[in-house]
Amino acid sequence: MKKLLIAAFMLLGVGAIAFTLYNNKQELNEEANLAMKTSEYISVTTEKVTEKAVNRNFEANGIFEPNQELKLMSETSGSIVKILKKKGSYVKRGDVIVQVDDRLIRSEYTIAKLQRDQAEKDLKRFENLASTDAITKKQLEEIQNGFKIADAQFSALQKRLDDTQIKAPISGFINEDYYEMGTLVSPGMPIADIINTTPLKLTVNVTENEISKVKVGDVIPVSVNAIRGEEFSGKVDFISNKADGSFKYEVILLMNSKNQNQIKPGMFGTAEFQFAQTGQVLKIDRKSVVGSLKNPGVYLIQNGQAVYRPITINPLDDGSVEVLDGLKAGDEVIASGLINVKEGTKVKVQ
Repeated sequence: MKKLLIAAFMLLGVGAIAFTLYNNKQELNEEANLAMKTSEYISVTTEKVTEKAVNRNFEANGIFEPNQELKLMSETSGSIVKILKKKGSYVKRGDVIVQVDDRLIRSEYTIAKLQRDQAEKDLKRFENLASTDAITKKQLEEIQNGFKIADAQFSALQKRLDDTQIKAPISGFINEDYYEMGTLVSPGMPIADIINTTPLKLTVNVTENEISKVKVGDVIPVSVNAIRGEEFSGKVDFISNKADGSFKYEVILLMNSKNQNQIKPGMFGTAEFQFAQTGQVLKIDRKSVVGSLKNPGVYLIQNGQAVYRPITINPLDDGSVEVLDGLKAGDEVIASGLINVKEGTKVKVQ
């Protein structure tokens, strides 16, 4: 009897477990069916393409540079016997910076000048004799060639003598010097770095969308990071015709402010390009655009399905884009839920 009771209890337990498992399977099947039904579409949100005013102003940063900058080299050899300008001095073009010992060259120059003057006198005398047929043509040619040689030697020594006075080839400030009294110089040796800061220039780089708005001759407001409360301006002097490796174009502004002497080369500046804000453009949020900026597109909804459409855009600074082609005002594009959306995907607007 006891064994029968145990067997009965065991049968009841197994039946209860089997019933529970059966109910769980039914619930799982119902949840799976429900998931399959709900996954037939993807929930998305949309935004309308609207016409809005757009701010076309932009800023570009750069570093102030001297208008001219060069390293002055020696063209002669000898020791420096006189210093007329030092580091920090302002020089005009043609000013003598240092004098190199010229005693030997000057002696050679004096001899060459006497020889040239004598050759010139001989030439005039022989030309007079030739006019009366007192000398042969060959004799006249020899005298003419002698004068040319003497004249060439004199010119060469005159150039060597001039080179002993090392002069500034441009006007500006001596930013660095490499000489002291008695320094022995030789051809090709650096003498000084000269910079001309009049006018100072600011070089900036702008994008392909911005470059079309800039014109040579435009006067642009400029701010200097190190000088607060001062207003400056520069005039567009150069616009490159080819973009660099980062697809940007070089623009050079020549500073034309009265107070620009406060600005030093190497300071950071910001050119504030400002334009008339006219007309309206089609705009959408940048997040609604799929693909790259070179090959952008959007998804529209037609008959409950996502439809891809390529567009042409111009990125704006406020996180939106200007639609140049592919859409019209009032079109609705998918704005969120784009991760799993592709052509033909069933979607439902939340």
